[in-house]
Amino acid sequence: MIKIYGNVFSSNGMTIVNGRVISGGGNAKTKKFDERKSEDCSNIDAIAVDSAAVDVEVSASNSSKIEAHFYGNAEIEGDVNFDVRVVNRELRITLQFTGNCFNADLKLDITVPQKTFKVISAKSMSADITLNKGVSTDYFKAKNQSGDLEAYATVKNVSLSTMSGDVELCIDATDDISVEVSTMSGNVSAEFNNVAHINLSASSMSGDVKNRHKGNKGYTADVNISTMSGDIKIR
Repeated sequence: MIKIYGNVFSSNGMTIVNGRVISGGGNAKTKKFDERKSEDCSNIDAIAVDSAAVDVEVSASNSSKIEAHFYGNAEIEGDVNFDVRVVNRELRITLQFTGNCFNADLKLDITVPQKTFKVISAKSMSADITLNKGVSTDYFKAKNQSGDLEAYATVKNVSLSTMSGDVELCIDATDDISVEVSTMSGNVSAEFNNVAHINLSASSMSGDVKNRHKGNKGYTADVNISTMSGDIKIR
């Protein structure tokens, strides 16, 4: 008898427990991945990432191209298809597992030019998603089932959703901003700089809500945060 404790997700031939890909193993072989793909940024307004169970980190660079680097090791029965293509001025970066995978340590690093994108979106089954300082977008949307979501970028609108993971935000506002965050089981920490006033709606069924934001000049933030089980901290 096998007992599994924690958060379990299964889709597309993968089973994930607490963020770890564990399915398969019958005919799996250890593979090393190290692929780079890039696209010129001049005809791209938006970026959409679907990373399956691979951690995603988006950072700014001095390059004129958007570059995606998929790397790491995994025991896998099939392969991982790494696809990068432009559709209607949107760059779509996709990772798709073609067989069972376990003991995976895989990363997807994306670097973008220092320009403001209309939308940057990312989704995964079980992975961390991070938008680093220096990245700029009008709208950042991220969703996963298990994993942390972090944003330290310049954004106007944010929508983050996770079933089991912590959320951390640090926003230097350059305009009025709107933020929506939801998590079933996780803590939320949000810091707002250059914000004078926060219209805050925050709820936690099992956790503390603390608003320690102090601002006397700047912009307005409409903030809606909910968690079933976790603390909410606003600074």
